[in-house]
Amino acid sequence: MAAEAVSKEGLLDTGMVMEGINLYMHRPDEQEGVPSRPELWVQAESFTIGEDKVYAFTEATAVLYGKGEEDPITLHAMRGVFKQDHYAKMDGDIQMRAGTMKMFLLELQWDRPAEGATAVVHSDQSVIIDDPDLQLTASSMRLFPDMKEFEMDNVTGVVRFGKDMS
Repeated sequence: MAAEAVSKEGLLDTGMVMEGINLYMHRPDEQEGVPSRPELWVQAESFTIGEDKVYAFTEATAVLYGKGEEDPITLHAMRGVFKQDHYAKMDGDIQMRAGTMKMFLLELQWDRPAEGATAVVHSDQSVIIDDPDLQLTASSMRLFPDMKEFEMDNVTGVVRFGKDMS
């Protein structure tokens, strides 16, 4: 299902809107019946369910967990869509936080590139990164939560080295 099928309010045109939901994406290598932390957790204020169990949601808070990560990445998005074990797309003034680093995006997608692979989070639109030690702008970004790494294209900005650069 394309993100274009979602109405301006972020909900599918089904006529029924529900409130409060928790959506999870779990790692493909988890053992059945063993409690574990998900890769992605989305908590949305309102949602609708469309074809193929695609959830359209508004006002979402999400958490990205890297493997064994104690400090997850959190984000807030105005709206998005979610298809279990496949993808989550979010848009609308997204604010993401990883430690002291803040990222501002217009759209973001979480997906698993192949069955059994770990998830990749990416945006093909402008990304702004703000941190006490760096301020960057990029045309796109790919984030690998398990490795605590991200890649950006067409980057401009400032990186501060050392403790005191005043």
